[in-house]
Amino acid sequence: MPWYYLLPAIVFLLTFTFFPVVLTIGLAFTDYAGVRNGELNVSSETPIVAIDGERLQIANPGTLDCRSLRDGCNGVRAVVYASGEVTLPAESLDGTTLVLGEEPPAGRTVVGVELDMPDLGFAATLRVVEQDGPVLTLERQPPFPPDLTSVGVVLDRQAIRRTIVAEEGDRLTLDAPLPEDVEAVSIARYNDFGFVGWRNFRRILASAPRALVPVFGWNISFAFLTVLLNLAAGVFIAVLLNNKALRFRNLYRTLLIIPWALPSVITIQVWKGFLNQNFGAINRVLALLDISPEPINWLLGDATAARAAVILVNLWLGLPFMMTATLGALSAIPDDVYEAARIDGASAWQAFWSVTGPLLRTALVPITLSSFAFNFNNFNVIFLLTDGGPPVPWGTATARGTDILISWAYNEAFRSQGGYAYGFGSAISLIIFVITLGVSLMNFRVTGALKEEARA
Repeated sequence: MPWYYLLPAIVFLLTFTFFPVVLTIGLAFTDYAGVRNGELNVSSETPIVAIDGERLQIANPGTLDCRSLRDGCNGVRAVVYASGEVTLPAESLDGTTLVLGEEPPAGRTVVGVELDMPDLGFAATLRVVEQDGPVLTLERQPPFPPDLTSVGVVLDRQAIRRTIVAEEGDRLTLDAPLPEDVEAVSIARYNDFGFVGWRNFRRILASAPRALVPVFGWNISFAFLTVLLNLAAGVFIAVLLNNKALRFRNLYRTLLIIPWALPSVITIQVWKGFLNQNFGAINRVLALLDISPEPINWLLGDATAARAAVILVNLWLGLPFMMTATLGALSAIPDDVYEAARIDGASAWQAFWSVTGPLLRTALVPITLSSFAFNFNNFNVIFLLTDGGPPVPWGTATARGTDILISWAYNEAFRSQGGYAYGFGSAISLIIFVITLGVSLMNFRVTGALKEEARA
């Protein structure tokens, strides 16, 4: 096969698999975030009070906000803005055309002029719409004759790039002095980020008692209970529907597959309405049955109630798949096996455990393992139903009552540190990968899914 047939697949593999993995690993060892994104922070611009060579004194260190960076402003790129106004004489003014007596500073653009009008007793500022050397075209003609001996020329701000090598309160030291022919008026810094080594991972371990450990424990419980309940309910219903004597069994199958056919986004929102504390159908049914006279705050109240709600909704979403998979496996079991069991005097219960169960094991083991892996990172049901809440006293702002590892990583990556804490979120993702790999290998080892069948 010619190599160019494989080129599209290789490009897609590198773009959508290899590159994201390498990028995630690389960002995990940086402090990249919304407040450290490598862009110029225009809101950090602060006036310069005094200049002494490469040393500057700024008006407000709080505006420069060096505290949000990993090592203050040391080694951070900055932009120093030069003064934007000079005074020059003018030769003539004809309508809207003003001719200066000298060329404006090289490399600078004139954006406006300030003309003193003696007849009015004050100066007027006019915008320049076109510049050709010393010839300027004004936006409109001055209303009174101006004094052309001294014209204030407003220039665009000149940006001088420097690096801050030291920061001491309101005093900064630059890597090089500023040019002598410019008047620096303000400075702004970049949101620099860089390599921080294992700092993100140390931070994760430091917060482990309140974040990683409880979230991981609930994550395992959530995935295990979901698979266990889905498997038990799916096998039970599949065995009932596999009875050829059951009337309307095809109708029952169709009705039970509906939750699988509907988009989970819509289904979860419907369940969110059912579980509403004030007008939800579930609380009303519980009140009518006198089970719980007081309405239960399923989603935003107690963490145990919210977790029960998540497992219930996930059972509704996953049951059709497990039922359909079991029905497919049951259809492959020949009727002669059950007939032989009945001849041997086996009851229905004995036939299930001695015949159906062992024959289903081969088909259900890989389905169960894949279902566990899917639910271990089931972000949708957590995000759409409870959004990770409710808050709990033992957790943090990003690790709450129903958060699993993947939603915790999402909260850290997109809801903290300016909204884009990619560095810390990438570190959590690597830990999730290691944990998921370990849990999967443990499942494979316990179930023997990776063992090769002995050859005869």
